[in-house]
Amino acid sequence: MGSNQSSIRIPKKQQKMTQQELQRQYQRNLSEAQLAEHQQKRMALENSASFARSQLLQQDMKQIPGGIVNGHAPSIITSTANNDSFYHQRATTIHSTTDGKSNRQNYRWIDGRRHHNTEGAAYIMPNDIDEMDRLHLQHFVIRHAFNGNTRAKFDNKIHKDVLDVGCGPGTWILEMSTEHTETNFTGIDISAVWPTEIRPRNCRFQVVNVLQGLPFEDNTFDFVHQRFLIMGYPAKDWPFIIKELIRVTKPGGIIELTEIPIVSNANGPELTKLLEVLEQGCIARGLDTKAAKKLEGMLREGGIQEVKACHASIPVGAWGAKVGQLMRENSAGMWSSLKGLIKELTGMNDTQYEAMIKRIFVEYEHYKCYVNCYCAWGVKPHPVPRPEESSSPSYSIPPTPTSSSTTSPPYLQHPHPQH
Repeated sequence: MGSNQSSIRIPKKQQKMTQQELQRQYQRNLSEAQLAEHQQKRMALENSASFARSQLLQQDMKQIPGGIVNGHAPSIITSTANNDSFYHQRATTIHSTTDGKSNRQNYRWIDGRRHHNTEGAAYIMPNDIDEMDRLHLQHFVIRHAFNGNTRAKFDNKIHKDVLDVGCGPGTWILEMSTEHTETNFTGIDISAVWPTEIRPRNCRFQVVNVLQGLPFEDNTFDFVHQRFLIMGYPAKDWPFIIKELIRVTKPGGIIELTEIPIVSNANGPELTKLLEVLEQGCIARGLDTKAAKKLEGMLREGGIQEVKACHASIPVGAWGAKVGQLMRENSAGMWSSLKGLIKELTGMNDTQYEAMIKRIFVEYEHYKCYVNCYCAWGVKPHPVPRPEESSSPSYSIPPTPTSSSTTSPPYLQHPHPQH
């Protein structure tokens, strides 16, 4: 027995290398079945639009109003990302809190990509088909990283009314409403980019600009879900947003927030420069580029109790196996969506921008880039009656926390520090 142990002893240097490999084992031990399920759902979403894309490909130029779009001739726009006809078929405005004159939204085009044209809204990403495809893909990656659609425990016997804030194309809410058929789901977004013809009966959508307040009564929802709005909320408006989310949540209900910081980790020199430009551009537009790391504190400051938080480190690139490859594809879509903004900030032309993105994709592999996705959730306390203030209920003050983070599931027991 002693001789066997001696024969397999690993030298110190080799042992260190082995530990580094073990630290990255989480992405090599991914559930093949779960990833296959995600891939099938994603392919189904893409295939549902493929026929419409092929039929409408030749009509793109006709859908863009005017001969010049933000200084660019329509001839340079070659994708279906700007096809308003297709979007009008698949999504219509059911309810708008900002404009009751028409059920068809107005849009603006930036560098060939379609964006919202809502006054007072800060969201900087496009709302076209290409961006919706990216959001579908991102959903499946995050769902796998967090081992489910929620980190908070969801109980359909208790959570009968659910609100999804910033629902986008509705991937999360459509999955949840299909799985929990006895629960009513409401999705809201600044743009109507969700399916209108085929969807579960327990699922509805509304066009809402959250910055103007939520059009719901107090204590309406048992579960409120919001994610990926770091590029949509000005820093000064985050306290108001949190207050509104709490207001429409029932006492005992759950609020769950998820965000990815603008700046990734383990970046190469080219990516570092680009992210600095992007971050400064967002700050100049009033956005809070650090909001992802503040979610837990925001909930506590709002009076939410039993607050818990975690973060998942997600690889970007083929070095991170299948999840890394999917995240690299998501990154490609993100840089495509941000192309107009980055060109405006840097003065680069198309050729220069595309060459830079190619170099960044090489850096993903060389430096083993990854992103941290942060999630925080908690419970709205029940009102505490006070005899001297019987006219209006007050809420209990949360106790001082001793520990805020939860133990991550096996996949989230990541090697990367929390940056």
